[in-house]
Amino acid sequence: MALEDYQILNREAWQKFAQEYIEPAERGWKSVDPHWGIWQIPETKLELLPYDLKGKKCVEIGCGAGYVSSWMARRGAEVVGIDPTPNQLETARSLEKQYQLGIEFVEGFGEKLPFPDSCFDFAISEYGASLWANPYEWIPEAARVLKPGSQLVFMTNHAFAICCLPDEEDENAPLSEQLQRPYLGLFKNKWEFSLDEVEFHLPHGDWIKLLRDNGFVIERLLELGASPESRSSSKAIEAAETITLCTPSSRYGWADAEWASKWPTEEVWCVRLCN
Repeated sequence: MALEDYQILNREAWQKFAQEYIEPAERGWKSVDPHWGIWQIPETKLELLPYDLKGKKCVEIGCGAGYVSSWMARRGAEVVGIDPTPNQLETARSLEKQYQLGIEFVEGFGEKLPFPDSCFDFAISEYGASLWANPYEWIPEAARVLKPGSQLVFMTNHAFAICCLPDEEDENAPLSEQLQRPYLGLFKNKWEFSLDEVEFHLPHGDWIKLLRDNGFVIERLLELGASPESRSSSKAIEAAETITLCTPSSRYGWADAEWASKWPTEEVWCVRLCN
């Protein structure tokens, strides 16, 4: 397929970023206890992965170095990880060779998945396609390759955090307590102060419409921060949860724990394709 400009920019940026992610990937592959996102929240708190994946075919969309794929494989899944970045896939394949979990890694973009219709039982994206791919293209593709009744889970930056992230020369400038960009119309952000990489974010109303238009039922929306124990939840089918049982620091300079004790830095959507 002909690549969009943002796809070329993102692949070039991640070719350079990949070296920085080798050590975190090695830790992730080594661990049998998944920890998620900026604040490394334990799986026991979030429950993003089905406990038993034996006999299930799973895909990680935008797998990077593949540690999430390794967690699924350890739960018995047959796993395919797809990513557009050769250097990231080199790390993933090296670690697969070391641990021999049977994971297949494929080079490709989330906007055009090279898989048949209705072939996966579970799909996940932790800061993969969920952040770097056009949601109006990768969400329909995820729906296409999932079997009816199957779940998609994806994690990305919370819209609040993006609206408060300074557009400055210093890419580690902490989150501001003042809005830096509009929430309405939030979609495509090019970080010219870094390597011109492009991220995609949507307001929650637009996410809901997009997911419903592609046949998904929303089961949970988790809004994650870094403050000590607090939790609220709704009994509604389309539930929103605030979960802030997290570590007090992050490897990312912009992720300020004090800010994140008051507002969410991350969001996770748990949705299921209608039968």
